[in-house]
Order: sequence, then structure tokens, then C-alpha cells
Amino acid sequence: MWSAFAAATGGAAAGLTGLTFIVVAFRFDTIALSPEYRNRAGQALTLFLTVVTAAALVTVPQWPRALGAELIVLSAVNAALLLRLDAAARSGQTARTRPALAVALTSFVAGIAASGVLLICGLDLGYYFYAASTILGLTWGVYGAWVFLTQTALPAAG
Repeated sequence: MWSAFAAATGGAAAGLTGLTFIVVAFRFDTIALSPEYRNRAGQALTLFLTVVTAAALVTVPQWPRALGAELIVLSAVNAALLLRLDAAARSGQTARTRPALAVALTSFVAGIAASGVLLICGLDLGYYFYAASTILGLTWGVYGAWVFLTQTALPAAG
């Protein structure tokens, strides 16, 4: 039942990963010079790649408890990476984490972890947490890519 959803969202995330690389390449001069933009691009890619990885795990035939354990490990790795990228994006600045960003990333990671815990406990409700987290990850990743495309200033000609 969940394999079709996982395949669809995994495919969407894979395509969006490629488009994010194109956006970064299109604005490379600006993004390369800005630690914030560089690391925010890393966060968007991390969101998409986590959705792809979670989708692959969901489509693999296995016991729900095994899937739950894998999703918990995935969320822990993802949390560590997103925290590191956020700290790097803010390095040398007085800016604090943006509240909306913090809520979205925390909800994404917590949702993946919660889905794993629920599946380990034998509750199919975990799949719904997986679905909600996946949609949140895709949405926030698209927003991040949009910011790179529209809000980064092009380098001055000359």
C-alpha cells in the first residue's frame, strides 16, 4: 500500500535534487561566496536525499519493525547533518536560526523518527507520520530552492 506513495515521493525528490543542482549551478557565483546560501543549499539537498532514502527503505520488502529501526537511524543522521549545516550557515553572523526553518526541519526529522518508533511498536500509524514528514521535506526543499533562484543577487558585471 505504501510502496506506491514512496515510489512517487522518492521519484519527485530525486527530480527535485537534480533541479536544485541546476539552481545552484545557475547561481554558483553568488552561492559559492556565501556560507549561508551554500549551507542552505546543502540543507535543501539533505531534505530531498532523505526523502529519497526513506522512500527506498519503505519500498524494500521487510518487516515493519526493521523499517522502523532504519527510519530512526536515518532521522538521527539527518538531524546531525541539518544541525551542522545550520551552524555553518550562521557562522560569522549574528543571525539566529530562523524560527520557521527551525520548526520545519525539526518537524521533518521528528516525524521520520516518530514513524520509526511507531513502526517498531507495531503501529501502522507510523506510515502516516512518514507520509506527513515526506510532504513537509519536499515542500521545504522546494521553498529553499526557490529562495536560491529568486533571492540571491547576481554578481555585478564588470
